[in-house]
Amino acid sequence: MQYVSELIGAPVRDPAGRVVARVVDLLVPADADYPAVEALSLKPRKGDTQIVPWSAVRVLDNGAVSLFMQLSDTPTFVPSRNELSLARQVLDHQIIDVNGVRVVRVNDLQIASTPSDGSYHLVGVDISTAGLLRRLGAGRVLGALGVRLTPKAIAWEDIEPVESGTAGVKLKMAHEDLAKLHPSDIAEIISQLDQHHVHEVLETLDDEAAADAIQEVSPDLQLSLIRNMEPERAADILEEMEPDDAADILGDLEPERAQDLLSRMEADEADDVRELLTYDDDSAGGLMTTDVVTVPPTATADEAIGLVRQQAAAMDNVYYVYVVDEGERLLGVLSLRELIVAEPSTPIGRVMHRELIRGRLDDSKEEVARIIAKYNVLALPIVDDVGRLRGIVTVDDAMDVILPDDWKARLPRIYSRT
Repeated sequence: MQYVSELIGAPVRDPAGRVVARVVDLLVPADADYPAVEALSLKPRKGDTQIVPWSAVRVLDNGAVSLFMQLSDTPTFVPSRNELSLARQVLDHQIIDVNGVRVVRVNDLQIASTPSDGSYHLVGVDISTAGLLRRLGAGRVLGALGVRLTPKAIAWEDIEPVESGTAGVKLKMAHEDLAKLHPSDIAEIISQLDQHHVHEVLETLDDEAAADAIQEVSPDLQLSLIRNMEPERAADILEEMEPDDAADILGDLEPERAQDLLSRMEADEADDVRELLTYDDDSAGGLMTTDVVTVPPTATADEAIGLVRQQAAAMDNVYYVYVVDEGERLLGVLSLRELIVAEPSTPIGRVMHRELIRGRLDDSKEEVARIIAKYNVLALPIVDDVGRLRGIVTVDDAMDVILPDDWKARLPRIYSRT
């Protein structure tokens, strides 16, 4: 096993053994799991940097590089947009370790030789302190003192890139592995990145996946991401978010920016958010979401299942089915299980629970959280002064009220987006 840091700066000798240049970079194709080194970038003792094909050199046992012909006679390698410069674009850059769900920095790169054809392949990323010390030239000194350096490597095929080069080349062309992660895992990753790299990651996700991930990060980061995003993209993501989460973000934005984003959203989603923005942040109205499944009392269980299917298609969380009259007054509630096991022809009004635990729009957030905890419900319906159902407060939002700030970041939304 050899390391890129051991080749960077290595002397390059001509056929007569004279040092004519130094290695400054290695080039590999960006779209292979374990890419072969295709070219070396050399800095001659005089003149400009020259890129030569790997076939024009061989690596000596002492780590030096030897040319098969004079440098002036060696053909020039013309890199394509698909080429990745390891020293310039990878070393010291951030990558995403998909399996470890973390952001790491590249301290060195492992390359392995294939004796049969003289090729070298990029096989791993060294993220250890040992890799950094090797880069600084302290490895041999520590080795002489009996200090053993243990590299910690991630296989090249298991990483997902963040950085892009000046030509827009990324370490891999696709981000399927990242997109498959749970929203909480993506949130954990983007929370470790700077603003530029967070947006590079979000650009690889569709609107729904981006919305799910943003809902899992801290409120400050949510606000920063939406504020610095292109308006159309921000509006599309806000549409996919829970209405209460979208309202929280828009309520903290500059009024002009918030109104602009609302104007770009679909009318129905924007109206839900505008309603939530009218309530005090510390009230049940400010905490609730308007994503609620409702059915009339006259619907049969079979008809109600069809109505639930239609309404729930655009919702992340459905805990209960609420029964309302034509004026949207709350009459009863039943769980999804109770709806499914009911006889298909039975009117919902006969099987619903009429004794309701409910909150009011002007109840404090603390009171709503207390009721949810006391009665052990997954969601609490919120009604106005005349008993009309205006929304629900879910248990995960109640937990946000109860838990200290430092614990909120540690706990997943255990009842949602599983």
